[in-house]
Amino acid sequence: MRLAIIDQKDITIKIDNGAIKLPMHNIPLNLIDIVLLNHQATLHTNDILKLTKANLSILIIASNNNHIALISSANSKNAELKLAQYRSLEYKMEFAHYFLRQKFTHHHAQLKANGMDIQLDLALNHLKIAKSIDEMMGIEGAFARDYFEKFFTLISQNFHKSQRSKKPPLDPLNAMLSFWYSLIYNIITIKLLSHGFEPSIGYLHQAFRRHNALSSDILEIFRAAINQAVLGIFKNELLEIKDFSYKNGGVYLKYEGRKKIWKEFVAFVEILKPQIDHEIATIRKMIDEKI
Repeated sequence: MRLAIIDQKDITIKIDNGAIKLPMHNIPLNLIDIVLLNHQATLHTNDILKLTKANLSILIIASNNNHIALISSANSKNAELKLAQYRSLEYKMEFAHYFLRQKFTHHHAQLKANGMDIQLDLALNHLKIAKSIDEMMGIEGAFARDYFEKFFTLISQNFHKSQRSKKPPLDPLNAMLSFWYSLIYNIITIKLLSHGFEPSIGYLHQAFRRHNALSSDILEIFRAAINQAVLGIFKNELLEIKDFSYKNGGVYLKYEGRKKIWKEFVAFVEILKPQIDHEIATIRKMIDEKI
Protein backbone atom coordinates (compact mmCIF):
# COMPACT_ATOMS: atom_id res chain seq x y z
CA MET A 1 0.00 0.00 0.00
CA ARG A 2 2.06 2.91 -1.32
CA LEU A 3 1.24 6.34 0.12
CA ALA A 4 1.76 9.84 -1.21
CA ILE A 5 1.32 12.22 1.73
CA ILE A 6 0.64 15.82 0.72
CA ASP A 7 0.09 17.43 4.10
CA GLN A 8 0.46 21.05 3.01
CA LYS A 9 -1.85 24.00 3.48
CA ASP A 10 -3.02 26.28 0.69
CA ILE A 11 -1.53 24.19 -2.10
CA THR A 12 -3.19 23.51 -5.46
CA ILE A 13 -2.60 20.01 -6.76
CA LYS A 14 -2.75 19.22 -10.46
CA ILE A 15 -2.77 15.85 -12.22
CA ASP A 16 -1.05 15.86 -15.61
CA ASN A 17 0.79 13.34 -17.79
CA GLY A 18 0.28 10.54 -15.30
CA ALA A 19 1.74 12.40 -12.34
CA ILE A 20 0.79 14.59 -9.38
CA LYS A 21 2.26 18.02 -10.07
CA LEU A 22 3.59 19.79 -6.98
CA PRO A 23 5.59 23.04 -6.76
CA MET A 24 8.89 21.32 -5.93
CA HIS A 25 8.49 17.86 -7.50
CA ASN A 26 6.19 15.41 -9.29
CA ILE A 27 4.84 12.05 -8.08
CA PRO A 28 4.17 9.43 -10.81
CA LEU A 29 0.73 7.89 -10.30
CA ASN A 30 2.00 4.38 -11.04
CA LEU A 31 4.16 4.51 -7.91
CA ILE A 32 1.33 5.05 -5.42
CA ASP A 33 -2.01 3.58 -4.31
CA ILE A 34 -3.31 6.23 -1.89
CA VAL A 35 -3.06 10.02 -1.81
CA LEU A 36 -3.36 11.48 1.69
CA LEU A 37 -4.30 15.17 1.64
CA ASN A 38 -4.54 18.08 4.03
CA HIS A 39 -8.12 19.39 4.03
CA GLN A 40 -6.82 22.85 3.08
CA ALA A 41 -5.24 21.61 -0.16
CA THR A 42 -7.09 22.31 -3.41
CA LEU A 43 -7.83 19.42 -5.77
CA HIS A 44 -10.34 20.07 -8.55
CA THR A 45 -13.00 17.50 -9.39
CA ASN A 46 -11.50 16.80 -12.81
CA ASP A 47 -8.23 15.87 -11.12
CA ILE A 48 -10.09 13.69 -8.61
CA LEU A 49 -11.52 11.79 -11.59
CA LYS A 50 -8.02 11.35 -13.00
CA LEU A 51 -6.81 9.88 -9.71
CA THR A 52 -9.71 7.45 -9.38
CA LYS A 53 -9.38 6.46 -13.04
CA ALA A 54 -5.78 5.53 -12.21
CA ASN A 55 -7.18 3.32 -9.39
CA LEU A 56 -5.93 5.60 -6.62
CA SER A 57 -7.90 6.31 -3.46
CA ILE A 58 -7.86 9.63 -1.61
CA LEU A 59 -7.85 10.25 2.15
CA ILE A 60 -8.55 13.81 3.34
CA ILE A 61 -7.61 14.72 6.93
CA ALA A 62 -9.63 17.30 8.87
CA SER A 63 -7.87 19.96 10.93
CA ASN A 64 -8.16 18.13 14.26
CA ASN A 65 -7.50 14.68 12.75
CA ASN A 66 -10.94 13.78 14.13
CA HIS A 67 -12.41 13.03 10.72
CA ILE A 68 -10.94 11.39 7.64
CA ALA A 69 -12.87 11.42 4.37
CA LEU A 70 -12.35 8.57 1.91
CA ILE A 71 -12.77 8.78 -1.86
CA SER A 72 -12.37 5.24 -3.13
CA SER A 73 -11.19 4.14 -6.55
CA ALA A 74 -12.30 0.54 -6.02
CA ASN A 75 -13.73 -0.97 -9.19
CA SER A 76 -14.33 -4.47 -7.86
CA LYS A 77 -18.05 -5.29 -8.04
CA ASN A 78 -17.94 -8.81 -6.63
CA ALA A 79 -21.64 -9.40 -5.95
CA GLU A 80 -21.05 -13.09 -5.22
CA LEU A 81 -18.60 -12.27 -2.43
CA LYS A 82 -20.95 -9.71 -0.90
CA LEU A 83 -23.77 -12.26 -0.90
CA ALA A 84 -21.44 -14.83 0.66
CA GLN A 85 -20.51 -12.29 3.36
CA TYR A 86 -24.16 -11.78 4.19
CA ARG A 87 -24.84 -15.53 4.34
CA SER A 88 -21.76 -16.09 6.50
CA LEU A 89 -23.31 -13.96 9.26
CA GLU A 90 -24.93 -17.21 10.36
CA TYR A 91 -21.45 -18.11 11.64
CA LYS A 92 -20.60 -14.72 13.12
CA MET A 93 -19.62 -16.23 16.48
CA GLU A 94 -16.83 -18.22 14.84
CA PHE A 95 -15.55 -15.18 12.96
CA ALA A 96 -15.78 -12.97 16.05
CA HIS A 97 -13.88 -15.58 18.05
CA TYR A 98 -11.12 -15.52 15.42
CA PHE A 99 -10.73 -11.74 15.54
CA LEU A 100 -10.60 -11.58 19.33
CA ARG A 101 -8.27 -14.56 19.67
CA GLN A 102 -5.87 -12.80 17.31
CA LYS A 103 -6.24 -9.51 19.17
CA PHE A 104 -5.61 -11.03 22.60
CA THR A 105 -2.59 -12.98 21.37
CA HIS A 106 -0.98 -9.94 19.71
CA HIS A 107 -1.60 -7.69 22.72
CA HIS A 108 -0.07 -10.31 25.01
CA ALA A 109 3.00 -10.57 22.76
CA GLN A 110 3.38 -6.79 22.61
CA LEU A 111 3.35 -6.45 26.40
CA LYS A 112 5.77 -9.38 26.76
CA ALA A 113 8.16 -7.62 24.37
CA ASN A 114 8.10 -4.67 26.78
CA GLY A 115 8.72 -6.78 29.88
CA MET A 116 5.09 -7.07 31.01
CA ASP A 117 2.48 -9.79 31.12
CA ILE A 118 -1.28 -10.18 30.91
CA GLN A 119 -3.55 -13.17 31.62
CA LEU A 120 -3.87 -14.45 28.06
CA ASP A 121 -4.97 -18.01 28.89
CA LEU A 122 -7.75 -16.77 31.16
CA ALA A 123 -9.09 -14.41 28.49
CA LEU A 124 -8.95 -17.12 25.81
CA ASN A 125 -10.74 -19.60 28.07
CA HIS A 126 -13.51 -17.09 28.77
CA LEU A 127 -13.75 -16.39 25.05
CA LYS A 128 -14.07 -20.08 24.26
CA ILE A 129 -17.20 -20.51 26.38
CA ALA A 130 -18.87 -17.20 25.46
CA LYS A 131 -22.46 -17.67 24.22
CA SER A 132 -23.03 -14.36 22.43
CA ILE A 133 -21.28 -11.45 20.73
CA ASP A 134 -22.26 -9.22 23.66
CA GLU A 135 -20.56 -11.62 26.06
CA MET A 136 -17.47 -11.65 23.85
CA MET A 137 -17.38 -7.86 23.83
CA GLY A 138 -17.61 -7.86 27.61
CA ILE A 139 -14.58 -10.15 27.77
CA GLU A 140 -12.77 -7.89 25.31
CA GLY A 141 -13.58 -4.83 27.41
CA ALA A 142 -12.14 -6.41 30.56
CA PHE A 143 -9.04 -7.52 28.67
CA ALA A 144 -8.56 -4.04 27.16
CA ARG A 145 -8.80 -2.35 30.58
CA ASP A 146 -6.17 -4.70 31.98
CA TYR A 147 -3.98 -4.17 28.91
CA PHE A 148 -4.09 -0.37 28.94
CA GLU A 149 -3.47 -0.25 32.69
CA LYS A 150 -0.09 -1.82 31.90
CA PHE A 151 0.52 -0.10 28.55
CA PHE A 152 0.26 3.42 29.97
CA THR A 153 3.06 2.71 32.44
CA LEU A 154 5.46 2.39 29.49
CA ILE A 155 5.24 6.12 28.65
CA SER A 156 5.91 9.26 30.68
CA GLN A 157 2.81 10.53 32.48
CA ASN A 158 3.43 13.91 30.87
CA PHE A 159 1.65 12.47 27.82
CA HIS A 160 -1.33 10.66 29.34
CA LYS A 161 -3.84 10.35 32.19
CA SER A 162 -3.35 6.58 32.64
CA GLN A 163 -6.53 5.53 30.88
CA ARG A 164 -7.91 5.16 27.38
CA SER A 165 -10.03 8.07 26.16
CA LYS A 166 -11.59 8.78 22.77
CA LYS A 167 -14.24 10.98 21.13
CA PRO A 168 -12.55 13.14 22.21
CA PRO A 169 -9.09 11.94 23.27
CA LEU A 170 -8.09 13.70 26.48
CA ASP A 171 -4.29 13.59 26.30
CA PRO A 172 -1.48 13.40 23.70
CA LEU A 173 -1.02 9.62 23.84
CA ASN A 174 -4.71 8.96 23.29
CA ALA A 175 -4.75 11.56 20.52
CA MET A 176 -2.01 9.66 18.69
CA LEU A 177 -3.64 6.27 19.23
CA SER A 178 -7.00 7.48 17.91
CA PHE A 179 -5.37 9.20 14.92
CA TRP A 180 -3.39 6.14 13.83
CA TYR A 181 -6.30 3.77 14.49
CA SER A 182 -8.43 5.94 12.20
CA LEU A 183 -5.81 6.04 9.45
CA ILE A 184 -5.31 2.26 9.47
CA TYR A 185 -9.09 1.68 9.62
CA ASN A 186 -9.44 3.67 6.38
CA ILE A 187 -6.52 1.87 4.73
CA ILE A 188 -8.14 -1.47 5.63
CA THR A 189 -11.41 -0.21 4.11
CA ILE A 190 -9.62 0.65 0.86
CA LYS A 191 -8.07 -2.83 0.75
CA LEU A 192 -11.42 -4.52 1.41
CA LEU A 193 -13.10 -2.54 -1.36
CA SER A 194 -10.33 -3.41 -3.80
CA HIS A 195 -10.91 -7.12 -3.07
CA GLY A 196 -14.67 -6.84 -3.61
CA PHE A 197 -15.76 -7.03 0.03
CA GLU A 198 -18.60 -5.02 1.53
CA PRO A 199 -16.78 -3.33 4.47
CA SER A 200 -20.00 -2.60 6.36
CA ILE A 201 -20.81 -6.31 6.86
CA GLY A 202 -18.90 -7.31 9.99
CA TYR A 203 -19.03 -10.08 12.55
CA LEU A 204 -17.70 -8.76 15.84
CA HIS A 205 -18.77 -5.15 15.27
CA GLN A 206 -22.26 -4.15 14.20
CA ALA A 207 -23.01 -2.16 11.06
CA PHE A 208 -24.62 1.23 11.63
CA ARG A 209 -24.77 4.43 9.60
CA ARG A 210 -21.41 4.88 7.86
CA HIS A 211 -19.50 2.44 10.06
CA ASN A 212 -17.47 -0.16 8.17
CA ALA A 213 -17.85 -2.99 10.66
CA LEU A 214 -15.55 -5.44 8.86
CA SER A 215 -12.79 -2.82 8.79
CA SER A 216 -13.18 -2.49 12.57
CA ASP A 217 -13.08 -6.28 12.94
CA ILE A 218 -9.75 -6.48 11.10
CA LEU A 219 -8.39 -3.40 12.88
CA GLU A 220 -8.66 -5.29 16.19
CA ILE A 221 -5.90 -7.61 14.98
CA PHE A 222 -3.53 -4.69 14.35
CA ARG A 223 -4.18 -2.48 17.36
CA ALA A 224 -1.24 -3.96 19.29
CA ALA A 225 1.12 -3.20 16.39
CA ILE A 226 -0.22 0.36 16.21
CA ASN A 227 0.20 0.75 19.97
CA GLN A 228 3.82 -0.39 19.71
CA ALA A 229 4.54 2.02 16.85
CA VAL A 230 3.02 4.93 18.79
CA LEU A 231 4.97 3.87 21.87
CA GLY A 232 8.16 4.09 19.80
CA ILE A 233 7.32 7.62 18.65
CA PHE A 234 7.04 8.85 22.24
CA LYS A 235 10.03 6.86 23.51
CA ASN A 236 12.17 8.27 20.69
CA GLU A 237 10.96 11.77 21.62
CA LEU A 238 9.72 12.56 18.12
CA LEU A 239 6.79 14.49 19.61
CA GLU A 240 6.57 17.04 22.41
CA ILE A 241 3.69 18.46 24.44
CA LYS A 242 3.77 21.59 22.27
CA ASP A 243 2.88 19.43 19.23
CA PHE A 244 -0.66 18.99 20.58
CA SER A 245 -3.55 21.43 20.82
CA TYR A 246 -6.25 21.53 23.50
CA LYS A 247 -9.65 22.59 22.19
CA ASN A 248 -13.33 21.66 22.25
CA GLY A 249 -12.72 19.48 25.29
CA GLY A 250 -10.19 17.26 23.51
CA VAL A 251 -6.51 16.96 22.63
CA TYR A 252 -5.31 16.73 19.03
CA LEU A 253 -2.02 16.45 17.17
CA LYS A 254 -1.22 19.76 15.50
CA TYR A 255 -0.39 20.20 11.82
CA GLU A 256 3.25 20.82 12.76
CA GLY A 257 3.29 17.65 14.86
CA ARG A 258 1.82 15.53 12.06
CA LYS A 259 4.68 16.47 9.78
CA LYS A 260 7.16 15.07 12.31
CA ILE A 261 5.77 11.54 12.21
CA TRP A 262 4.70 10.91 8.59
CA LYS A 263 7.99 9.15 7.80
CA GLU A 264 7.35 6.69 10.63
CA PHE A 265 3.76 6.18 9.51
CA VAL A 266 4.73 5.38 5.91
CA ALA A 267 7.34 2.87 7.11
CA PHE A 268 4.77 1.31 9.45
CA VAL A 269 2.20 0.91 6.66
CA GLU A 270 4.80 -0.82 4.48
CA ILE A 271 5.34 -3.38 7.25
CA LEU A 272 1.60 -3.77 7.82
CA LYS A 273 0.57 -4.12 4.17
CA PRO A 274 1.38 -7.87 3.71
CA GLN A 275 -0.20 -8.62 7.08
CA ILE A 276 -3.44 -6.87 6.09
CA ASP A 277 -3.43 -8.76 2.79
CA HIS A 278 -2.95 -12.02 4.70
CA GLU A 279 -5.87 -11.33 7.04
CA ILE A 280 -8.18 -10.40 4.16
CA ALA A 281 -7.20 -13.63 2.37
CA THR A 282 -7.85 -15.57 5.59
CA ILE A 283 -11.33 -14.07 5.94
CA ARG A 284 -12.10 -14.87 2.30
CA LYS A 285 -11.01 -18.48 2.89
CA MET A 286 -13.16 -18.72 6.03
CA ILE A 287 -16.19 -17.42 4.11
CA ASP A 288 -15.58 -19.86 1.24
CA GLU A 289 -15.36 -22.76 3.69
CA LYS A 290 -18.68 -21.82 5.30
CA ILE A 291 -20.73 -20.93 2.23
